Amino acid sequence: MFEKEQDLKKELYGIICYTKLKGGEYKKLGRNDVDYKLLDKQGNIRGYAEVKVAEASIASCFPLNVPVRMVLKLIDKRLNPVIIWSCRDGIVYGIPQELTGEVKWSKELDDLEIKYNNKKQFKYVRF
Repeated sequence: MFEKEQDLKKELYGIICYTKLKGGEYKKLGRNDVDYKLLDKQGNIRGYAEVKVAEASIASCFPLNVPVRMVLKLIDKRLNPVIIWSCRDGIVYGIPQELTGEVKWSKELDDLEIKYNNKKQFKYVRF
C-alpha cells in the first residue's frame, strides 16, 4: 500500500516536530523499510521511527492503529524504535516495548493491526 502525497506531507511534519523536540536529524528510508532513521548531530544512528498519519486531533485520535508488520519491522532494528502519529494539532508518540494494545484482524487493511487505547502510555506535543 503506497502512501498518498498528502499523507507524506503530514508524515514529514510529524518527523520534523519529533526531531525538533528530541534534537538531531532524520533520514527517509526506502519503501520496504521503516519510515525514518534518527541521527544525532554528528550523523550517528540514534534510532528508527515509523510515522503514521491520524486524521484527528490529539484529544480524539484514540484508539491509535498500526499494522503489526510495521511494528515488527521497527523493533527488528533493535535500536531505540519509536512510533509517531502526526495528528491535526500535534504529535503522539511512544516506544513499542512500553505500549500495550489489542491485536485484531483489520478488514480494511486485510491484515493484523494493533489498536492502542491507553492514553497514559503515550507522550504528546501540540503544535
